Amino acid sequence: MGIFFKKMSGKEIDNWGKGCVFGFYTFLITLFINQTYYYILNSYLFSNFAIFWIGLISAFAWSFILNIKFFKGTEVRK
Repeated sequence: MGIFFKKMSGKEIDNWGKGCVFGFYTFLITLFINQTYYYILNSYLFSNFAIFWIGLISAFAWSFILNIKFFKGTEVRK
């Protein structure tokens, strides 16, 4: 697998775990808002497709932000 993907450092693995947790909570909050909106107005605020992408993008974005924040203070990686 080393041909297609670089090996992740320990900190990158930790940041990805934090990103996954953040994405999961984003899914939960988005679903809660969507369901509450449905109960009040009898129509959905977000589509299932939008909820999926909101959660997925938030997980990758948070992981990316944490990686940039960590590697900004360190030397250039080899």
